[in-house]
Amino acid sequence: MAREFAKSFYKSPEWARVRKYVLMRDKYKCQKCGRPAEEVHHKEHLSPENIWDVRITLNPMNLQSLCRDCHFAQHIEDKAAGLAKLRHKDCDDGYMFDDSGQLVPVPDGGH
Repeated sequence: MAREFAKSFYKSPEWARVRKYVLMRDKYKCQKCGRPAEEVHHKEHLSPENIWDVRITLNPMNLQSLCRDCHFAQHIEDKAAGLAKLRHKDCDDGYMFDDSGQLVPVPDGGH
């Protein structure tokens, strides 16, 4: 289900046209598993900041056809990758997040 900020975009004729194009381009096949595709995924996710940037929202290079299972799995994978990136990012004050998400001192003291 579309998030609130994106609902009007997903109802637009421009989205319908590009979505149909991408499904046809990909021969209605999931680009992950080869099963029939039902959904079109934005590789760079939509946000309130980029929702009206056509280079992201309507760019066929940023879109891929996926089946429902692979689309769901892709979002889980993307979310996990984002969390892992945050977890391993060093903090300015000499602390970082470890693999379990706990705040710990940076091994070299942050210097």
